[in-house]
Amino acid sequence: MRFRLFNFFGLNLFGRHRPKAKPAIHAALLSDSELAEIAAFAIEAPAGRRMSEHLQRGEQASRFRGAGIDFEDLRPYQPGDDPRRIDWRVTARLRKTFVRVYGETRQAAVWVIVDRGASMRFGTRTRLKAAQAARLAALILSGATRAHEAIALSLLDGEQHINHPPRAGRAPLYSALASLRAPCPPVAESAASAWAELLGELEISLPHGSRLWIFSDFLGLSAADEILLERLAARADVRLGLIEDAQEIECPNLGRIHLIAHGTPIEVDTNAASLRRSYAEHHAAHRARLHALALRLRGHLVLARADEDLSSLATLLAEAP
Repeated sequence: MRFRLFNFFGLNLFGRHRPKAKPAIHAALLSDSELAEIAAFAIEAPAGRRMSEHLQRGEQASRFRGAGIDFEDLRPYQPGDDPRRIDWRVTARLRKTFVRVYGETRQAAVWVIVDRGASMRFGTRTRLKAAQAARLAALILSGATRAHEAIALSLLDGEQHINHPPRAGRAPLYSALASLRAPCPPVAESAASAWAELLGELEISLPHGSRLWIFSDFLGLSAADEILLERLAARADVRLGLIEDAQEIECPNLGRIHLIAHGTPIEVDTNAASLRRSYAEHHAAHRARLHALALRLRGHLVLARADEDLSSLATLLAEAP
């Protein structure tokens, strides 16, 4: 008897192997036809708010103060300030620690984070959750490029991440699309992605006034990560996109199955009423937590199933305030 390994909600599920054609696990997440369709949606969609030539070049002054290049003022040191900003001469003269404050230039930017971690490399209908996140990101970045806005992309995979810094133009879009369509083969590690390092870096590098989209299943998001997101929301418009597979919304009816949870084999009856009720409560609690987080961020939560088509995704994004 042969067995095949699946990943579901961080658990390893073993089931009987059915002979069929091997999936192209190293195929691109986005096909050429999908990219063409995404480009068509970007052309048909309203251009939205456009940047002036001054904004594109970053020449317009901002009301924000932070990590710019033009010195504006001194203020007393506060916990969390970058020690590199300390003005040691003033500190020595006044015997109190002061930091230098710089005026930031403001450049409209659309920054998208796509989770490509192990829990996102799962899909039972049409495509992986990571592929749907990539499609949403491509729609947003293509539309922003058409509106002459700077775009940036971060790809999160476990504890590793890759950043494309904010830039305007077609070349940054092509580079971002190439990264988004990179294959997502299965990985042995089933843990969800860790967010702390990436969010910590964004607190320094995310330009004030940016729009930040995050697409994930958010299974690895901790309470400490939520605090980091709240700090980012003080300087940017943060929006969350929850990607779910159809089989995650309701407990699959598989009868008795064998799982491996934290290295320990267990047997589960998926038909048991208590299990199905507990599963439904867990799923509802996860959604409620993200809705509550979106409210605290003064942002928006988009719910997207992995098998929805591009037309439905474009409608979801258009309806987001």
